[in-house]
Amino acid sequence: MIKQRIKKFWQEIEKSEKKPTAFLVTNPKNIFYLTHFKGGGILLCSTEENYLITDSRYTEQAHLEARDCQIIVQEMKQSDAQTESFRKLIAELKIKEIGFESDSLQVSTYLKYQTCMPRLKLIPFQNIIETIRMIKDSHEIELMKKSAQIAANSFIKTLYSLKTGVSELTVSARLSYDMRKNGAQKEAFDLIVTSGKRGTLIHGSPSNKKIREGEFIIIDFGCIFEMYHSDCTRSFILGDSNKEQKKIFDIVKKTQIETLQQVKAGKRCGELDDFARNMIEKSGYGNYFSHSLGHGVGLDIHELPRLSPNAQTVLQPGMVVTVEPGIYISNIGGVRIEDTVVVTEKGCQILTPLPKVLSGFTYRKQDFNDIIIA
Repeated sequence: MIKQRIKKFWQEIEKSEKKPTAFLVTNPKNIFYLTHFKGGGILLCSTEENYLITDSRYTEQAHLEARDCQIIVQEMKQSDAQTESFRKLIAELKIKEIGFESDSLQVSTYLKYQTCMPRLKLIPFQNIIETIRMIKDSHEIELMKKSAQIAANSFIKTLYSLKTGVSELTVSARLSYDMRKNGAQKEAFDLIVTSGKRGTLIHGSPSNKKIREGEFIIIDFGCIFEMYHSDCTRSFILGDSNKEQKKIFDIVKKTQIETLQQVKAGKRCGELDDFARNMIEKSGYGNYFSHSLGHGVGLDIHELPRLSPNAQTVLQPGMVVTVEPGIYISNIGGVRIEDTVVVTEKGCQILTPLPKVLSGFTYRKQDFNDIIIA
């Protein structure tokens, strides 16, 4: 698996006009993707061999986790040990030019390299590994399914304990606890729990506000399992809803379901955003859908591809994306419904098949027979 990823990586390098003989990887997620090493360090990929430079804190971990690479443990007493180890390796391999991740390498480090290795040509690349990461293999998809299962099971448990008068922070804390108890490493992001007028805060942090009957509640949640993220949002009301609330919820639900039916290999990401946006606009709420339709999920909670206006990426089998339209209205609140899906040749597989119902009290245990973790 690692060798295949390295092979794809160099194939991407070959497609570019700039063809360095070595490449420096500094993004920790990309180092993990190419080696399975979860610790700190940098990775030098050459056409002949890969070299992981780390420090003594990670020596044992590197030998346990890192695959298909030589491990170099930098000298502890050396000033700026990592840079010196990198400089020595570059000199030993007689490398004249090297590609690097322009979105990851710090400017200060870049300038340091220019100073201590003035003859080395540094060539910036953007999203080259992230592009490869867009298409998940079967093992990655299985890990993401497990991550989604843990999150869904925890959401159900939290929902059964939800009642009026409980604060948003309490709901968030319970959900975080349940996800970790069920096997998650941690939350995939700072969980979003908003209610009532606070529902217009699209990425709003949970507060001390108490949840009341008859108001919209948005819970946007996910966890990390074996480095892979899950992402799901459900909106609902405790108690009775009014006519306008039902209308808004039904529009978002219909838009989300019909957009999911459009997801398949060959679809341009921008087309999906257009489809959902047009549905909401025709319903009279176009001005209240103020974010992109979705995003890729994997080793990061937000990664390529983007399901946004004018996005030109064409979906391929194995891509994992969210579909999350929403409507947010001042003095009323917000509704967002989000699922994470795997793109297939003819459609998509939903990883987060939780019911989409307006009343939180109508969630029933039998709705979750295929989701609950034993």
